[in-house]
Amino acid sequence: MTIKGNPLRILFILDTTDRGERNMIIGMNRQGVDTTVVCRPDAPGRVELEAAGINVVPIHFRTKLDSAARKALRQLLSQNNFDLVHVFSKKPLINWTLATLGRKTPPVVAYRGIIGNMSYWDPFSWLSFLNPNLARWVCVCEAIRQYFLNKKFLLAFSLFKPERVVTIHKGHRLEWYQQQGGEPLLPTVGVPAGAPVIGCIARMKKRKGILELIRSMESISADKPPHLVLIGRVLDEEIRTACEASPCKDRIHLLGFHPDAARMAGEFDILTLPSLRREGLPRAVIEGMAQGIVPVVSDSGGNPELVEDGISGLVVPAGDAEALAKAFSQLLNDPVQAQKMGGEAKNRIRDHFNVERTIEQTLALYSDVLKERA
Repeated sequence: MTIKGNPLRILFILDTTDRGERNMIIGMNRQGVDTTVVCRPDAPGRVELEAAGINVVPIHFRTKLDSAARKALRQLLSQNNFDLVHVFSKKPLINWTLATLGRKTPPVVAYRGIIGNMSYWDPFSWLSFLNPNLARWVCVCEAIRQYFLNKKFLLAFSLFKPERVVTIHKGHRLEWYQQQGGEPLLPTVGVPAGAPVIGCIARMKKRKGILELIRSMESISADKPPHLVLIGRVLDEEIRTACEASPCKDRIHLLGFHPDAARMAGEFDILTLPSLRREGLPRAVIEGMAQGIVPVVSDSGGNPELVEDGISGLVVPAGDAEALAKAFSQLLNDPVQAQKMGGEAKNRIRDHFNVERTIEQTLALYSDVLKERA
């Protein structure tokens, strides 16, 4: 992609870098885009970006009001002629906005990966994702886009146009999540060999529907009673209490953080995320689907975009423990159906949530933004 015969020059500003983001950037660089990346000095993948020939500028955004970071951004802007800036998180976006006040800057595209956490009364929201001067808001799922479009105040005062809020799913590759063998992990956490396993990987918060999930264990009807494996830091102590009080407590394993969570997900029979609200496009579900594990998710946020109900998994109403139990029972009692849905889940990640698709859609968005500014 070129402008007046010159390669497109994009400045990507991140705090840290996840695998999807850096592979999108590397892919664009290979297609001839002149890419510069700002990220914290210890960001995972920084070496990978530099090995791909990408210019990496280390800046640590310690706070929302980081004078050293703003000075470094101003210096970077003065030394380069970027065509567009793509910012991936709130702290860098606030610092960029403040660093460039009163200056002529390239158009800015902002990535948004979560629902909520924006208030009209918070000045930092107006310096970040409520900033009407953004050229585009890139939402990782349609549910987040709809969240923006329901901000009636912004629409009423024409602070942004709905067409400037777009959905582009973050890209993945199946090979990232394929495990390299080794001894099974589930027996090491107390799950008997051969027992069916329902697993959930998430921050253990009530908002994630964990209490409903624990209650659902009491109503599952299956030939072999399943075990429930909960992986993730416990942030609400009510969850620990609910596990201890459950009649099924001998089959519930509350592990906390586990370094091999993604590998363990590949040993589940069912992967679940029954969030009550504010769910984006959950990476843990993607990791399981990419390994062919059938998902059962709630209809919160981006979950229904990720999982096609009845095809690549099952989608149940948020907050409904009985519906969860019914979905689990259906899959546990029909392993052929569960295996088929697991295969479709893997295909869905490969076909609809891949890096190449993300690159194509993002470059098309850049083209639209730059045409508007021409």
